[in-house]
Amino acid sequence: MKLKLIIFLILCVALSAVAVLYLFPSDRTKIKKQFGSLSSLVSKEKGESAFTMAYKVNAIANLFADSCSFEFSQHYMTGDYTPEQITSNAAKGRGQFSKISLDFYDVVPDIQNDAAVVETTVRFHGEIKDSVKVAEETREIQCKLKKIEGKWKFTSFKVVEVLKK
Repeated sequence: MKLKLIIFLILCVALSAVAVLYLFPSDRTKIKKQFGSLSSLVSKEKGESAFTMAYKVNAIANLFADSCSFEFSQHYMTGDYTPEQITSNAAKGRGQFSKISLDFYDVVPDIQNDAAVVETTVRFHGEIKDSVKVAEETREIQCKLKKIEGKWKFTSFKVVEVLKK
């Protein structure tokens, strides 16, 4: 009888711990989820419906702060953008490709109060419409996020030059 009680208590403690972690995720987990959401919303499969595209493009805006800065060495899309401008650019960009994947690797947030910095590797793969060409890039980027009304939102993206010629 005592063994059953001990096993029951251990199971209760384990289930409670899992429930707390699931219901109250850490800031690190929330930030990693933002990167997963961005990856999912940017990604596109061949034959994607207009409804799916509209949903994904509009949902992207919710991931960004009122102003988000982009700093890329190629100077395309360098500057500060509102979520609406980001949505518009995302729609234009997605229209050029029949298939897109965006993956983030080694997402390790450095959190200070309500701000976080993440240096990560991002891999973009896109198949250009009506072409056999494939666009593929892998970059190191620094992302900054800020906790706004309890949600982590992107405020900055900057390419980190690893090797210069």
